[in-house]
Amino acid sequence: MTNTHIENNGDCIDRLIKRLGKQIGQKEANKLKETAIEVVQNCVNVYSENFGAGDVGKNSTGLVSQLYKGQDPIPNGTTGLIYGRVQSGKTNTTIATLAIAHENNFRCFIILTSDNTWLGKQTADRFNNQIKGPAFFDWEAWKKDPDGFAETKVIPYIKDRGIVLVSTKNVHHLENLLKVLKKAKVKYVPTLIFDDEADNASLNTNESKQARQGKDTISDSAIFEKIGGIRQEVSNHIYIQITATPQSLLLQKLSHPCKPKFCAALPKPGASYMGGELFFTEQSNYSCIVDAEEINLLKKQKGSINPGNQWIIPKGLRLALCCFFLGSTYKMLSSDQEDATYSFLAHICYKQDIHSVLEKVIGQFVINLDKAIREKSSETENKQAIKWLEEAYEELNKTANDLPKLDKLIDELKSQIGSVITPKIINANNPDKQPSYNPGMNILIGGNRLGRGVTIDGLMVTYYGRDPKQKMIDTVHQHARMYGYRPQLKDVTRLFLPEHILKSFCSIHEADEAMRQAIGDDIHNIQLQPVWIGGNLKPTRSNVLDPSVIDVLVPGSLVFPQNPAYKKEEIEQSFAEIEKLLINYQDNDLYDEVDIDFIIKILSYTKSHYVPSEKWEDKRIIKGLTDMKSKGMTKGRLNVRRGERNHNQGLDMSRKEPFEWMFGFGSGRWSIKAQKEYTDVPTLIICYQKGEKQNKGWDDHPIYLPMLVLPKQKFVLMFNYGEDD
Repeated sequence: MTNTHIENNGDCIDRLIKRLGKQIGQKEANKLKETAIEVVQNCVNVYSENFGAGDVGKNSTGLVSQLYKGQDPIPNGTTGLIYGRVQSGKTNTTIATLAIAHENNFRCFIILTSDNTWLGKQTADRFNNQIKGPAFFDWEAWKKDPDGFAETKVIPYIKDRGIVLVSTKNVHHLENLLKVLKKAKVKYVPTLIFDDEADNASLNTNESKQARQGKDTISDSAIFEKIGGIRQEVSNHIYIQITATPQSLLLQKLSHPCKPKFCAALPKPGASYMGGELFFTEQSNYSCIVDAEEINLLKKQKGSINPGNQWIIPKGLRLALCCFFLGSTYKMLSSDQEDATYSFLAHICYKQDIHSVLEKVIGQFVINLDKAIREKSSETENKQAIKWLEEAYEELNKTANDLPKLDKLIDELKSQIGSVITPKIINANNPDKQPSYNPGMNILIGGNRLGRGVTIDGLMVTYYGRDPKQKMIDTVHQHARMYGYRPQLKDVTRLFLPEHILKSFCSIHEADEAMRQAIGDDIHNIQLQPVWIGGNLKPTRSNVLDPSVIDVLVPGSLVFPQNPAYKKEEIEQSFAEIEKLLINYQDNDLYDEVDIDFIIKILSYTKSHYVPSEKWEDKRIIKGLTDMKSKGMTKGRLNVRRGERNHNQGLDMSRKEPFEWMFGFGSGRWSIKAQKEYTDVPTLIICYQKGEKQNKGWDDHPIYLPMLVLPKQKFVLMFNYGEDD
């Protein structure tokens, strides 16, 4: 890739880093700048390769010297990915990237954000408050008169200060934005587009239908079409997708404009970040198992009639609330911030009637606990309440080393608990469409509104029970609101959830880490990346994918190339290398334990011609084995078949056409043995064929043909492919 020099400093970025240093610490602010420099360097390099040097970068003009005139409506190769983590500060990374890009003469910045108006406003305000330099406007500024706005606000600033335009991913707002861009002739300046949560609303939701019925019958979905129109209008641009869950993006076909062609950055979270490694590693002290049946118990209490208001609170929810009350009381006693916020989040269902049930169950429990600890109820109820708090105290003691004595916490809790008798429901029925917080303790209940993109202030304890029959990795992962930067609350942070949901989160965390490692191998080439998923987890919703170019390597299955290279000139040299590697493996019945690296080395010398829709593709198989190794699976089995009946002089199968091979290149018994006896590791069965030409169809040169039995583990490898893969 071309390496164009960039400017790393300037008034815009210097002011930002100084401001962020006061907010998050100078060390973290400097790390943020380093990441932004990496992103902009990649963007400038890609821009220069696609549109020519001199427009952007150090000592550049800030003007488009050559308008894009390519055949593709949207320039291929201009889509990049910022692959952050949930609640890890991706917005700050984007803000810093914009500031560095401004110093390198990108003159127009388009920020696409959530169609949730208050979330969009939240994002717009953060950019406006932090960035000082380019002129800044959001969708409200141009919605009444796009042309007039373009003439009076965009044209005067576009080649001077530069301009930032923020729009929600709303059809009407995007239509108006396109009018602004056309009127102001923005296509003549280099443009950088940031698409926040790009996997959420920006993809073509009709992709699957079009694959079945054709694009002539089914049109593109509206948001996808509008964003495409914007990209075509400002053709000399770089389009940066920002998300923590890029499964749906990575699984697009290679020619798709939403398929990222390079990774702009994988921002590393700071040392104080709480992520999956805190909650979803083995025997975590921060995750607490609740009985799965109690989620159902809560849901069954719905209904407007509940005689006597006898709301039943299950054990896990009760413990979660008691941990929250004691943990937040401890923090209030030890903190100098009198107005600090501490939050409890209950997230078990998207249905609004269930939210009402939770409000009543939790509200009644808080009232009863309040009366009990103030001795305003019976002695029995007082003793019971103290016992519940003792259980919570014991739980918090696992991670909190400086807890005051329980009596002291209870005395303070008596004064504080009255402020949370009424939990807050955040859903579509609530006129307050965003969480509002009181100083001290807050209890929040909700569903989708408390999902993607929402930051819960002071989140301490999460009670989670969302359990759809078909889980989408990206959707479930976005529910991980417990992730984030709250170092002062870490010791009393807890996640309560049923064991089977915990296992799903663990699989998702493992999948995420594997995908990051895979992309990290070569951030400039992410065409071929497997996505790890497990059990009943799917990586993303199917409507945004073309099913004709998606396939999986299923656990425990046998895969082999359908069209192996066999011509003498193609295989002669590699055959000699395999001979050297396998010289000591002469027993047909042995399945020797070997390093996965050795299996990869053998496969690097086998050759095949890719057949569309075939599972085996040489690079893909090696990539899959490399990912297995990255997960700690360092060993495999090797079985070399030389033809026992032919005195090890070679097997004598005839060459077949693609997909006529039924059980690979030998007996089906060989792979069945591996599937039964070596379930936890990959097994390479490599068959030495004589390769005779007469009556057999080969080229009179012996050949080694590979068959791979995948381990029967909790994952599958899912991938996208196209004819040019």
